[in-house]
Amino acid sequence: MLQDLLDFAGSIGSAFAIALPTLCFISGSACLLGSLFGLYSRGKGATGAASSLPVCIALIAAGASLLSFPDFLNMGNTTLGLSARASVGGVNSAGQVTFSSDSLKSAISQGPTATLTAILHVFRYYFMSYGAFWVYVSIMRQLNTMKGRSNTSTTTNLCMVFGGFLLMNADTIGPALAKKLHLLSS
Repeated sequence: MLQDLLDFAGSIGSAFAIALPTLCFISGSACLLGSLFGLYSRGKGATGAASSLPVCIALIAAGASLLSFPDFLNMGNTTLGLSARASVGGVNSAGQVTFSSDSLKSAISQGPTATLTAILHVFRYYFMSYGAFWVYVSIMRQLNTMKGRSNTSTTTNLCMVFGGFLLMNADTIGPALAKKLHLLSS
């Protein structure tokens, strides 16, 4: 039963790992082209949100970030002091994660913290892909806010970026947070 759940989560993580680089390439290219069009329109005397200088600069920065998304994620993880590393390559290169009832039994015998760590470690590729997806979504939401197409606040989008980075590192942060809050005893 748990192996099927693990296979399902692995399939979703693999789908994110394939779809996210595609979305980043398309969105990043569109941002750079949009910034060029905005600068061209600005030179022709057009006014509006899309041709304003801050939006054009933000489009260039977002396009560069999306075209080098793994480096952006790695820089964010390093800045936050987290250990996960992102790469582009489709399905995870580390291979299929397998579930062993013996490893879970040994983790259970070591205590609740080890059990939580073992369970989160099994789902780490899912959490990494899903967290990276939410970082991507928050960047796109912020761009839409700057263009006037969305009414979400910058604070909400920054919280989504921060939450995406935390989600990418769930196997590290979850047990540490549970220990710090005294929710689990070692």
